[in-house]
Amino acid sequence: HGSRWHDRDGVLEEQEEKRRKRKYNKLFFDFKNRVSQISEKFSSDRDMKIEYEEPFKQIAFKGVPGKEQVSIIPTQNLLIALDDKPPFVLTIDEVDLAIMERCQFGLREFDLTFVFKDFSKDPLRVSAIPKKKLDSIKNWLRTLNILHYERRDAVNWKKLMKSIREDLKDFAEGGGWLAYFDPEEESDEDEEDSASEFSAPAEEEYSEEEDEYESASEEVEEESDEDYDDDEEEEGEDWDTLDKRAVEHDRRRNREENEFNRTANRTAKRRRK
Repeated sequence: HGSRWHDRDGVLEEQEEKRRKRKYNKLFFDFKNRVSQISEKFSSDRDMKIEYEEPFKQIAFKGVPGKEQVSIIPTQNLLIALDDKPPFVLTIDEVDLAIMERCQFGLREFDLTFVFKDFSKDPLRVSAIPKKKLDSIKNWLRTLNILHYERRDAVNWKKLMKSIREDLKDFAEGGGWLAYFDPEEESDEDEEDSASEFSAPAEEEYSEEEDEYESASEEVEEESDEDYDDDEEEEGEDWDTLDKRAVEHDRRRNREENEFNRTANRTAKRRRK
């Protein structure tokens, strides 16, 4: 009897949590719509109007922009993670280049580094992103017209940016980023000869900051392994149930992708204006 009552309490608590979530979501959307209406009515200058960012949850991904793994969500103009403090916020218009590092066969995670248009700023790396999110992230970068490349190894950004800052004219005349990340020229020999100069340093040469990055990545990888094992152990559902769930999942994903493409096209048109 005790076990049955415990299960019932858990179900009621879950239902109450869903009800509260729906309530607060509705309150927020009503507030957002009301503010937008008032802003549009009383603001003659378009730049003064209040516009809310819409999250693209269908292409959200897990990653480590700091010390902890968080859920990172793109919007029209930002990349945000609000699970941790301080929150992670990246302004898309400030990004010049995106590099996907450690994209190797056999690795289940990769890193995504953003290089800013202001070269005086250090690049920003989001580590330990699940490999299955690689294609959706590349599609998102393409819709924003952000130059991006894939690499099999990690980049020593400290050394590379120091070299670029010392002679910006030589960097521009030498082909810019294409001179460093041209995918057509990438081969095993080229990787050893040219790219190795700016590859990540040997293990004993890592700085304290890079050590912390490595430890964070290892912790996330261990958690991912545990999740993976748990998923494999789930049992008890028949094939009909799994087929129905797969069909519904595909339908929902198609709807979300269509909505994302429409929103991305509107955003691209506004950027071109």
